[in-house]
Amino acid sequence: HALSANQDFSEVSQSGIKASTASSGYKILSEKVVYERWRKVIQRKVLMPKGLVVDYDVVDQKGAGAAIIFAWDSSTKTATIVREYNPGCHQVLGGLAAGLIEDDKHGSDPLIAARHELEEECHLGGGTWYQLTKPGVAIAMDKYVQTRVTPYLVIDAHKIDNPRPLDEEEDIEIVGGVTVDEIKNMIESGDMNLVGSWASLLALQKLKELGEIQ
Repeated sequence: HALSANQDFSEVSQSGIKASTASSGYKILSEKVVYERWRKVIQRKVLMPKGLVVDYDVVDQKGAGAAIIFAWDSSTKTATIVREYNPGCHQVLGGLAAGLIEDDKHGSDPLIAARHELEEECHLGGGTWYQLTKPGVAIAMDKYVQTRVTPYLVIDAHKIDNPRPLDEEEDIEIVGGVTVDEIKNMIESGDMNLVGSWASLLALQKLKELGEIQ
């Protein structure tokens, strides 16, 4: 269903994959922040189900998770994406509008964060919104990262002439008129990072369900 304006773990058993809200016998014994700037590294000591104690380095970011948005134009059957510098891999890659859910700006609401990020990074607003996961579900970004991501599809957002400003460190190129085949080629050729690729594939699946694409 379209949205208005306004954690699960899994365990494998002989009967297949089961959804569970418990951590299946894993117990956090202690946590210590060993590095902190915009991101922080947490040393987490975990008691495993078989009694082994393991130290993990876990990465966290400020905020209450992140939101990512696939913007679709139903009249042209194309998407608006971004190209930006990815410092981790030291490459300029294609991607989607995305950002952290900040308590002071968004009240921990992923949809508000998503709307703000779309305006800042793609200069778009309004439109019809769909959350691409089940209600209330955000997906763990990575095995060693605490941040959870909520993906959205927005259809027929309109151009905003005076958008919210980008963050100081962001250098983003807006790319409109991107076809489905071009999106798929970017994913398959490594020209889009993992989170952007994942959200794009979810969005394309939703667009098929809505009859927007074949």
